[in-house]
Amino acid sequence: MELILLAVCAFILISNVFLAFGRGLRKSLLRLATVVLAVVAAYFLSRAIAANFGEEIALWLKVTFGGDPNFAPMFSGEAGADKAVGTLAQMLVAPLLFLLLYWVLRGALFLLYWLLSAVTRPSTADTAASHFIALPIGLLIAFISIFAFIAPVMGYLDVASVTIAELNTGDSSEAVEELSAYNTDLISPALQTPVVSSLYSTLGVKLFEGLTQCEWDEEELHLKTELTTLGKVAGAVQLLGATPAEQYGDAECAAADALAENIGNSHMLSVLCSGVLNTASNHWLEGKSFLGVLPPDMGANGNVLLNAFLEVFSTSSRENLGQDLDFFADVFKLAVDYEVLANIGNADENALATLITDSGFLADTQTLLATHPRMAPVGKALVDVGMRCALSAMGLPEDLGESCGAILTDMTAALKEVPTKEDGSIDDAALASSLTAVFAAHEIPIGEAAVSLVARGLADHFTSEELQGLSVEDTVDKLIERFDSVDISGLAAQVTPSASQQ
Repeated sequence: MELILLAVCAFILISNVFLAFGRGLRKSLLRLATVVLAVVAAYFLSRAIAANFGEEIALWLKVTFGGDPNFAPMFSGEAGADKAVGTLAQMLVAPLLFLLLYWVLRGALFLLYWLLSAVTRPSTADTAASHFIALPIGLLIAFISIFAFIAPVMGYLDVASVTIAELNTGDSSEAVEELSAYNTDLISPALQTPVVSSLYSTLGVKLFEGLTQCEWDEEELHLKTELTTLGKVAGAVQLLGATPAEQYGDAECAAADALAENIGNSHMLSVLCSGVLNTASNHWLEGKSFLGVLPPDMGANGNVLLNAFLEVFSTSSRENLGQDLDFFADVFKLAVDYEVLANIGNADENALATLITDSGFLADTQTLLATHPRMAPVGKALVDVGMRCALSAMGLPEDLGESCGAILTDMTAALKEVPTKEDGSIDDAALASSLTAVFAAHEIPIGEAAVSLVARGLADHFTSEELQGLSVEDTVDKLIERFDSVDISGLAAQVTPSASQQ
């Protein structure tokens, strides 16, 4: 490819020099004026036409996919993908339009050149010196034409090379490997073409950047930046998708970090991602599919945690997305390190509760939650894992008042006697010890880790002052109220017969 680039540039150079020598100084100056006019006109016309093209693409996507129930959320304006794709199309097509318009305008302006040549024709023929003096003018015309040629071509090659390289950082598919080979064998060598690469890096890159930048959502975007970031995101997604969850390790954690960082750094991707997350979360929380996909079934406990994240992401916006993704990446790493993710679908709720609490996952996650107030639903979901364990052994909330009255009374006594911390809050560790004794006395099979979570949930639901003022009956009602706030989906089949008959 580098030979082709050199051949085209050499042809442009030689032909323009010879034409300038043959035309002389006067005609060469006139031709220079029309060439400059063609460059300027092509630049502004290509940007204007590309902007209109982007709008047409966005409209076409909306009309074509807006009525499809599978794709409507993406392209009907709900998630804003139509505008994002339209903007990318605008930036992609502008350099090509510039290249085509430049050569079209050069031909169209030949009439202007001919008229000016006729009007300014001198009474005497050009001298020999005029033809030699025209040679630098021919060189300048050749330089402008070469510049107009290599800026779009080298720019496209540069963007393609960088984007393919970023795609290849993931666990490459066969298609990506083929692209990488194409990049190594053809694109990268072309970018190192002698003279041409230097001309592009000094001047051509500025023209390409000017053609491929646009205003979007009050921000200035550049094609190379957006596609490079998109390549990084696609590479990270590819890596995560190619590995089973139980085999996730450091590489997958790094990929999650890369997703959060790159999406947060790209204005377009952050706006698009927040729109997609917002739309998908709302659809899944309502039990609807998104792009034809229903929410994944992660098991009883996993679904509780998933719904908590969906609740947060349902309010995602450009402003809070970065922090949300950072938190998700940090929790993702904790889930991998403590093997929570590998056991998220475990049917044994007590086993998962033990893993969440005793492994240190819960403690580390609580530390993160302290700096991310938007993630409060996730913290509650973690605690509700233990509450679900208690319900599976005791009975469903609507039955607790009748079937577990004695247990609730003893739990109330434990609550009223529990000590408080220095800050006035209930000592959940002491409460866990008391609740363990209560559950053991009533032969309720709840693991130590689950009891710790129940204690944390109750400690957050009561205040020490409130406990002193509540009667036993009111405290029992408030206990049932806390259990009633737990997501009990899927619990009906898990409630033990002994619990429902107590």
